[in-house]
Amino acid sequence: MDRFDAMQLFIEISERGSLAAVARARGVAPSTVTLALQQLEARLGVQLFARSTRRLSLSSEGERYREDCLRILADLAESESAVTGQRGALTGRLRISTTNDFGRSRIAPLVHRFLRMHPGVRIELLLSDTVVDLIEERIDVALRFGPLTDSRLTARRIFTSRRVVCAARAYWARHPPPTHPSELARHNCLVLARRGAPQSSWPFRDEAGRTFQVRVSGDRMANDGGVLRAWALEGAGVILKTACDAEADLQAGRLVPVLEPFALPATELHAVHTAGRSPSRRLSAFLDHLEENLTSPEATREAPARAAKGKPPRPATP
Repeated sequence: MDRFDAMQLFIEISERGSLAAVARARGVAPSTVTLALQQLEARLGVQLFARSTRRLSLSSEGERYREDCLRILADLAESESAVTGQRGALTGRLRISTTNDFGRSRIAPLVHRFLRMHPGVRIELLLSDTVVDLIEERIDVALRFGPLTDSRLTARRIFTSRRVVCAARAYWARHPPPTHPSELARHNCLVLARRGAPQSSWPFRDEAGRTFQVRVSGDRMANDGGVLRAWALEGAGVILKTACDAEADLQAGRLVPVLEPFALPATELHAVHTAGRSPSRRLSAFLDHLEENLTSPEATREAPARAAKGKPPRPATP
């Protein structure tokens, strides 16, 4: 049995949870399936299943190996289809990483729409405001705001979004809004913390377009942007958010922006994936889906005005 056949057999065992069930489905003796699994585990040097009298369950090594097998087998089928010119339905798995707020509000609905168009694809959406290692965590694509710093990765720009300093009306009613960024030192700023390091410097631009940083602090911090936004909506303090995260609250007046004359440098959203190999068809299709359906709040607001003037929409710019 070659490696690909062994992988397929392993997947069948993991799905059925029984060597006997796999043997019946394949029309072979149970001892044949048992021997094949033993040979696979011996070659890998790990135990893929925890045995019980009633059922097999995947070990932690087995869980990881199963994910890799599913991806490898899907890539193999895709490669063979491309070579033979048979571009069939998309299959295989995608692991997608993005931030909490943005993932819930913008990416989860797009994932749902994508899977309705491509039911053969399976997606695992991982939400975290901590930057993950794509290679170590075996992430197919991460949606990240800000510059690309890892040379092992390739980035595809999706859109640019402004950043806003804002708080609830109840907070501004108790604390006079700042007229200059330096006055934030007198306010309770709700700070995002990543890996225990608070983002306690917020960027601004002066009248000459030069960027400067202002130190901020407050009575609380969190590693989840959604938690910070919820606290801000309760009137607890001031937050720094991308407009695409807070747009609904800004439009509804639940959050009120300040310091707009000192417009913060815009930030770019990139779809980031590992470099050195062409993306799979399913990943390319998902990236196209993102680019076609994700727009910044600025572009959404500007498009009707340009259409009314008879001008074609153009991509958002900083």
